[in-house]
Amino acid sequence: MNAYREQGVVFKSGYNRLVGIAAIPEVATDVGVLILVGGPQYRVGSHRQFTLLARSLAEAGFASLRFDYTGMGDSEGGEQEFDKTKEDISAAIDALFETIPGISRVVLWGLCDAASSAMIFAYSHERVTGMILLNPWVHKGEYS
Repeated sequence: MNAYREQGVVFKSGYNRLVGIAAIPEVATDVGVLILVGGPQYRVGSHRQFTLLARSLAEAGFASLRFDYTGMGDSEGGEQEFDKTKEDISAAIDALFETIPGISRVVLWGLCDAASSAMIFAYSHERVTGMILLNPWVHKGEYS
């Protein structure tokens, strides 16, 4: 089992401060995981699922960041729809790379509408090299 530590992270997205928790393995791979929270949840997740996921990833050697979108949990701003999270995701990727030196690529992990956010966003960011998508959800025919 790999030792790890958790660290609070505060970063800017537009004019808002967003709050996250990084799980940082003592010995990490070069792949970081950005955990995108779905629905009206915050970074812990229902039944602590995102906390447990981040800790399991860290034990396996993968650094991660889970965070509250603008307007959710401890982050500032007004709540926004999942198809308007591009700036938050980009800022979170930057925060992940700044917090955890040594990673060179990131995988987006998303549940429900966060999986849809990942699909909408991933193509536009060169450091995203993979996605793990659980139960993608949309309610309109087109997104950009």
